[in-house]
Amino acid sequence: MMAEEGKSCTVAIVLPMYNEEKSIPFLRKMFNDIQTLIPGCDVVIIAVDDGSTDRTRELVAQWAFQDSRLKVVSHLRNMGLGQAVLSGIREAILGGTNCIITMDADATHPVEIIERLVESVIRGGADISIASRFTKGGAQIGVSLGRRILSWGVRQLFSLIFKVEGVTDYTTNFRAYRTELVSNALLKSSNPFLKMHTFAAVAELLLKLVPLAKKITEVPLVLRYDFKKSPSKLKLLKTIAEYFRLCFIPKESCVLGRGLKIL
Repeated sequence: MMAEEGKSCTVAIVLPMYNEEKSIPFLRKMFNDIQTLIPGCDVVIIAVDDGSTDRTRELVAQWAFQDSRLKVVSHLRNMGLGQAVLSGIREAILGGTNCIITMDADATHPVEIIERLVESVIRGGADISIASRFTKGGAQIGVSLGRRILSWGVRQLFSLIFKVEGVTDYTTNFRAYRTELVSNALLKSSNPFLKMHTFAAVAELLLKLVPLAKKITEVPLVLRYDFKKSPSKLKLLKTIAEYFRLCFIPKESCVLGRGLKIL
């Protein structure tokens, strides 16, 4: 439900983390000035430590002690990006939020984009809003040729197979979701909701939510990979294999146009 004028709403920002100790000081600086994203909306930051082996858990605990907006969810072992995102989403649902933002925790996603994503959902009535590198005004800076080729290839493949109207970026983790939409999807799904373990889980999440979404929007994202502080966790061959597996997910999860037709 879209927040009415004068009514309060809560936005949850989910940060999946695995060995992000070098990024955390920069994340704290990035979020220091964000108290209210839009009038009437409170902010909750949910850091999900996905079984880190460095000082991530210690540093996020310190952050939470000093910033009451931060909640910490911890996995005892590394479960992969998809499960980390889902843990954060479930925490956001339990917290009674109206909008859920997911973003990377490596300082490459500019927080300035969050306001536009939230506006699209809370004020604009979108069910999903995507920060896209490939829409007009978007770009990638500091991204290696190999990763550019991978992103381009997946984009072409998914655009051909799924043809989701209005979507140019299937693989970015920087998105806003209407909480009600995600909650309904989880209630209707079988377990596990996400079967992919690599970065492909981000695309899987989008494809499984699209059939329930009535409106999807995009805002331009300038990805600053040159700002990245932590080592890349991309497992190239496994990720490519999972992207191909997504092309054969069950028919009820595949779409030919924003949930209106099923393959």
